[in-house]
Amino acid sequence: MKRREFITLLGVAAAAWPLAARAQQIANVFRIGLLGAVPPSVEMLGVFRDVLQQHGYIEGKNLSIDVRWPKGSFAQDPGFITTFLQGNFDIIVAWATPAALAAKRATSTIPIVFMGISDPVGSGLVASLARPGGNATGSSNVAPDLSAKLMGTFVQLVPGMRIVGVVVNPANPGAVAQMDGTQEAVRALGLQSRVVDAGTLEEYERAFARLKFEGVSGMVLLADPSLIEHAGKIAELAQSARLPTAFQLRENVAAGGLMSYGATNSDQFRLAALYVDRILRGERPADLPVQLPTKFSFVINLKAARALDLSVPASLQQLADEVIE
Repeated sequence: MKRREFITLLGVAAAAWPLAARAQQIANVFRIGLLGAVPPSVEMLGVFRDVLQQHGYIEGKNLSIDVRWPKGSFAQDPGFITTFLQGNFDIIVAWATPAALAAKRATSTIPIVFMGISDPVGSGLVASLARPGGNATGSSNVAPDLSAKLMGTFVQLVPGMRIVGVVVNPANPGAVAQMDGTQEAVRALGLQSRVVDAGTLEEYERAFARLKFEGVSGMVLLADPSLIEHAGKIAELAQSARLPTAFQLRENVAAGGLMSYGATNSDQFRLAALYVDRILRGERPADLPVQLPTKFSFVINLKAARALDLSVPASLQQLADEVIE
């Protein structure tokens, strides 16, 4: 996507959203508040900064980026968002549904660019994908057929699967849409499911123990920021329980999970930076359609497969975007 596609006339920008950004533009410094439900990785932030730099925004020169996240959850740290807004930001970039909703509740005037959202409409962030309305827009990490493709691939990796464990964080407002898609895919494949809730490390420990006891053949862990936060420990739990695991995000496979299929965080952060550029140049969040993922990454961890005595078919290895040895 080329820069000229996003540039608008200066006369339009003079009347465009937001007034605060215009004031900062005069001072030649834009302030971005990057709000995470958990700490974003160095790689994610690197992609975000690189894209902004390619579009002329240089930290320390005409740009500042303040990266913050709450202690625990937003509910556990109720004063966090008030303190965060004291940063006087021109734009808030929110990663994952809890962060986006916290920002949306806190301000109706500062533009919000969100990413990693399972259900932007159902969670109340936007009025519609095509015409978001209000002060928020961004990208979703879930497409209508994502769950079916993930489950279809997972059963190919785990022959004879009959019962699959599904781990979900009920505190994540995006969990409902993910659960609906997953259960539909499970039924279409003729499988049974066992659902357990988890969002903290202790809850994941209990979830693995319970699902192991219930005799599941593998576990699908629905996308949630806590999976990134505890990626290493979750991989250890899977190895100890000898349970194959499927995720949406590559980070969990790199940490030791079996497979992932979904949109990448790098792509989400890249698109967020492009939206930031468009808004700083005068476009309104209300008019920028929410983007659904069009590219999915399939990652297999062969080391994890060998530890589980699973033989990965050559056909699947050839289909994978990345094979971790």
